[in-house]
Amino acid sequence: MKKRLISALILAAYSALLVKLLVFKTVSFKIGHLMFNFTGTSTGPANFVPLKTIAPYVRGEKGLVIAAFELGGNIALFVPIGLLVPFVFPNMTWQRSLAFAVAAPLLVEITQVVFRMGIFDIDDILLNALGVMVGYVAFVVLAKWMPPSPPTQ
Repeated sequence: MKKRLISALILAAYSALLVKLLVFKTVSFKIGHLMFNFTGTSTGPANFVPLKTIAPYVRGEKGLVIAAFELGGNIALFVPIGLLVPFVFPNMTWQRSLAFAVAAPLLVEITQVVFRMGIFDIDDILLNALGVMVGYVAFVVLAKWMPPSPPTQ
């Protein structure tokens, strides 16, 4: 029960951090000569076409560093969610995790639109959902390696 509560608190804190980063975008940082600015835009058309914004990155049209940061970042940001949710909800199956993996980023995208802090992009949902599922798979693999917890009284 204690592990579940701690996991829930970590999940809530991480979720709040994600909302701050992805919805209320005011984060900037520099790595070497590259400046990364999460200020976003609230103008422009929504993207409802899967892979439309991912394809130029995969083809290398935006440069390898930018592609790795954009694609990898969208995936990596949601890996902790997929890893933590099964601790909070022990009956999590891969099907429920997949439903959650789609619902959580969809909620983020809708929130961005409602607050006019971003543009709806189906590709963000795909990449974020992939991140949740990577986290869930990591949980399943780690759970098989760890010895079972002794019963608490």
